[in-house]
Amino acid sequence: MRFYEVVVGSDSGPQRTLRVASPTDAQAADAAAPLMRAHEAILSIRDVPDDGLQQADGPPPRTQAEELAPGSPGMAAKS
Repeated sequence: MRFYEVVVGSDSGPQRTLRVASPTDAQAADAAAPLMRAHEAILSIRDVPDDGLQQADGPPPRTQAEELAPGSPGMAAKS
């Protein structure tokens, strides 16, 4: 798992930085989405070196199997 800084907001308005843990930068956007407010957009995503002290603002993104599972994680893989 890697750490990313995701800058959200608008070009002409306020901006804020979210820290998320994710395997890839594309999935970092998925991890940041639940933390975003109405009318915010992702402005940038930057990989942050893990110095052992990194903390994420939210959980990592769910895997496709977790999203498709009807009851519990891993159920989609057993189908």
